[in-house]
Amino acid sequence: MARARLSVLSKDEVELIHEASLTVLEEVGVKVLSPSVRELLRDHGADVDGKVVRIPSSMVEEALNKTPKNVTLAAVDPKWDLKLPTEHSAPYASLTCTVGEVYDLNVGEKRDATLEDLRRFAVLVDYFDDIAYMDTVLTPTDVPTSLRTVYGYVTSLKNTRKHIQWDVLNAEEARWVIKIASAVVGDEEKLRHRPIVSTSGCPICPLVFEAGVIEGLVEFAKAGLPIMPFSMPLMGLSTPATLAGAVTIGNCENLATLVIVECANPGTPLIYCTEGAPIEPYTGKIWYEAVETALLNAACIQMAKFYGLPCYSLGAALEGRPRDWDDLLVKAAKMALGQLAHGDITEGFGSMEGAEYAALDQVVLDVEAWRIVKAYLRSFEVSEETLGLEEIKKAGPGGSFLALKHTLRHFGREVFTEYRPKVLDYPFKGSIVDAARKKAVEILETYRPEPLEEDVEREVDRLLKEAEKDLKKKGG
Repeated sequence: MARARLSVLSKDEVELIHEASLTVLEEVGVKVLSPSVRELLRDHGADVDGKVVRIPSSMVEEALNKTPKNVTLAAVDPKWDLKLPTEHSAPYASLTCTVGEVYDLNVGEKRDATLEDLRRFAVLVDYFDDIAYMDTVLTPTDVPTSLRTVYGYVTSLKNTRKHIQWDVLNAEEARWVIKIASAVVGDEEKLRHRPIVSTSGCPICPLVFEAGVIEGLVEFAKAGLPIMPFSMPLMGLSTPATLAGAVTIGNCENLATLVIVECANPGTPLIYCTEGAPIEPYTGKIWYEAVETALLNAACIQMAKFYGLPCYSLGAALEGRPRDWDDLLVKAAKMALGQLAHGDITEGFGSMEGAEYAALDQVVLDVEAWRIVKAYLRSFEVSEETLGLEEIKKAGPGGSFLALKHTLRHFGREVFTEYRPKVLDYPFKGSIVDAARKKAVEILETYRPEPLEEDVEREVDRLLKEAEKDLKKKGG
């Protein structure tokens, strides 16, 4: 099948970055701030010098051989199971990740995020078919710090039947999330076969693994649940200023995470993930708008495919508010550029100002734009039928194809014509943002996700109370 592809690295360049990554891991190493994870790596053959762990290439190769090349992100409702690598032209998409503030639809201003805000985002996830799974969209600040992870996970679980990828900050949180998910599917062994929850965790770029996060990933690995390291190399700040250097650092962090989780439990599923960008030269912030951002992430996807691993694609978000419908179409085209490397999953819906905060109405706009993005990513058949040689002979030089049956059969499939909004009410009354806000409010007022079964919900609530006592006692 023919489709547009964004490719940055040649085969030789991919192999050069792979060899450079092995050299970095073996000679420079990574800093692991968890004593238990350092001991785990030492037991499997790594060289541990204080907090620095040097990983021989043999450990990397062994980990690559052990990890599965196909991953299923299961859902409470099996119709929403996600099989990676995806067979679709576009990746599975979700919300932005772990913001602390939201845009209040009533007040029209930013404020701290709450558990009720999380519930509303989960409802939108459940409502929109274009949102394939639920991510850790925000941190509810109205819940004690030690309880935010488990309360957030349960709130999401009660409001969407799709897969949930949930960040954990330490091993204790991970164990409680796993217990709760196990109660939903039956037990931990059933969860291993139907992983309705996965997790992601950010290394501290460059090459540092914070104790709590990596210990949480190890707990998920022990339970056989999918792991996604979220490497975020910043060109010129946390990596060399070169694209090749940034790809190498991101690759090292993915490979080091892979080694850790495979040491914890051979066969742990891993989704390769890098979302990098240059730094904005005048502020030092992440520069998602930079030309190099799409190119850097396309190169990282090439590394994932070199290893045969399912992978994350560059975040999918309009970021800014479109001025009008035509501006949304332009922004969607730019959004599509970052997806032309064809990763398997992505996130970013609802993101504002580089994921500094999230907005419910922006989710609606991103979903509308995503429909346009998918038009750029689709595949085209090249065959005797689609070549249309007989029709070319019939029309001849200077002829027209307008009245031919071949045109009637194929035009609607081959040429995207749905340039009017599908989600928003059209024509707009007011601005496009007003229309998105109206649609978000309408969905939240009228749509009710299918609840958990009563006995399952009672068990989830019981475990939540136990988790609250335990995590309060331990201080999170």
